[in-house]
Amino acid sequence: MSRLPLCLVIYVQLPTKSSLLLLIAALALLSPPVQSMPAEDVKAPPLHEKDFGNSIGIEFSKTAEFKKETQKAIDDAYAACKKYLKDKEKGTAKGIPAVVSDLDETLIDNRPHFEQTPTFSWPAFEAWIKKADAPLLPRTAEFLQWARKNGFAIFFITGRREGLRADTIANLIRRKVAYDGLLMRREGDRGGAEAVKVPLRQQVEKMGFTIVVNIGDQWSDLQGAHAQDCEKLPNKIYLVE
Repeated sequence: MSRLPLCLVIYVQLPTKSSLLLLIAALALLSPPVQSMPAEDVKAPPLHEKDFGNSIGIEFSKTAEFKKETQKAIDDAYAACKKYLKDKEKGTAKGIPAVVSDLDETLIDNRPHFEQTPTFSWPAFEAWIKKADAPLLPRTAEFLQWARKNGFAIFFITGRREGLRADTIANLIRRKVAYDGLLMRREGDRGGAEAVKVPLRQQVEKMGFTIVVNIGDQWSDLQGAHAQDCEKLPNKIYLVE
């Protein structure tokens, strides 16, 4: 999910490596199960369950629980798309199908940057974006490639500001990502993520598309409806509201 300057971020300082490992294990046990849901049912869990800072979040991303949650979300995204295709064959699905995806920590993997920056700095993050060399999260990349080959338009809706458009496109080109639209935060817009992203999904619908799947790593990526199915990827590095 794209990181915004208005984000609330909680950083946890741990005294020992063993304490870190214990906390990571506890996170895996306490995390609510990630599951697909219609957009109108999306509700964020309590704050303390979803924002733990760079070091803990990166360590959690190496766990089996992280991989399990990621695979579950991607499997459900495939299932929702396949159901739409079957309904289309029956004549019961309407509109031109589309998938909406967030970028940061959904498709674009910024962990190499966060591993080098223990505390968040927006100027440092923008400098990282301008390098246009971030890797991709492979499960999401594979799903989006499959969806586009099977007739779904791919729209990226990101909290990155318009001034970063050229750098963002350069990164997508470098990683050979095919897509159909990139919708970004207007310069000077400091509203919350949901306030930014809901109108952008409405723009996609006004073009005649049916958003079959909306996928992101933040609850604010998914709240506010305008999608048939929502998929939440795990991210304990930071919170975007």
